[in-house]
Amino acid sequence: MCGATIAATAEAPPIRKGRGRELLRLGLLAAALLIGFVPVLRFIGSMLWFHNFLGDYQVFWGIGSAPLAWVYGYYGFPYPVTALFLVRLFGLLPFWPSYVAWGLASSVSIACASRRMISTGALALGFCTSAMISVLAGGQTSLFIGALIIAGLSSRDPRWRGIFLAAAAVMKPQSLLAAPIALIAERNWRAIGWAIATAVVLIVLSALVFGLDTWVRWAINLNRFPTYLTTRGIDLQDVGAYGIVRAAGLPGWAFVVGIPPAIATSWLMFCQNTKLVDRYVAFVCSTVMLSPYTMSYDLAGLSLACTALLLDRERSALTWVAAALIVSSVFANVGIVMMTGLLGYEALSNFRTSSSAASPR
Repeated sequence: MCGATIAATAEAPPIRKGRGRELLRLGLLAAALLIGFVPVLRFIGSMLWFHNFLGDYQVFWGIGSAPLAWVYGYYGFPYPVTALFLVRLFGLLPFWPSYVAWGLASSVSIACASRRMISTGALALGFCTSAMISVLAGGQTSLFIGALIIAGLSSRDPRWRGIFLAAAAVMKPQSLLAAPIALIAERNWRAIGWAIATAVVLIVLSALVFGLDTWVRWAINLNRFPTYLTTRGIDLQDVGAYGIVRAAGLPGWAFVVGIPPAIATSWLMFCQNTKLVDRYVAFVCSTVMLSPYTMSYDLAGLSLACTALLLDRERSALTWVAAALIVSSVFANVGIVMMTGLLGYEALSNFRTSSSAASPR
């Protein structure tokens, strides 16, 4: 009897620990979703209060339906001319049908791509995150870009890897800053070749379709965009290292302290065989750390992946915390810095372990 009691007592701590981890994981997931609803409710509530659509799709649809002479002048559109292939297509419809079609097309794109790396449950729950709801309500490009990046990273064919990543890069270059690091770390020279060829073809084609003068207007007007961000305080809303240093009252260039760990994480993650979801999370987090301009709506695809991490019982508690901070959107900048460090450390540990196992004894 006494021996049985001692044995039961010895087994109790692991059970309590397992329950504690489960409660922590679920609590972090619930807290992240609830906190994320605050900015969503503020955004949607403002549109309902003012009886006006305040999302960015007003600009995208306006660019898509406006005369080319107005593009990059009247609208101050920062996206490169190659992005017009996407927005001009939806500009053929009236605003509300175009807005609905944009939302459906972007949702289907990210859902089809994400099924390669996360479960159906994680995908469904991911659509309830702050970033996903904000993107769908505001009509941003993030889901299209995320779908192309995921499709590229999940493709085993170097040709399609290069094509998908290049297609995303020519639409929103700052979302692909980690791509050269990843492809070089993989030594995927064929993918790099296909990416360069695809980008050149799309740029030349855009000049032929929309005119070389449109590229000239884009280049002339692009320098106005940073001033627009700083005068409106939008730069303070950046979700990466840049936003942290600006919120602390430091000069924006101080964000460069985050560049070395971002490069190291990308390199370590892609120079060895790792999970697709880990690769994508590392890719996006590193890109955000490398960029001086990333908004919360750019984290839609990352929020899907972080939801999957929160549903994974085998992850570390620190990984859950970082994922929850990202899903919340409100504390995403801290979560991205934390996640970059965690994934980099895990990749370095795995690299050392594999190197030790491969070395002769």
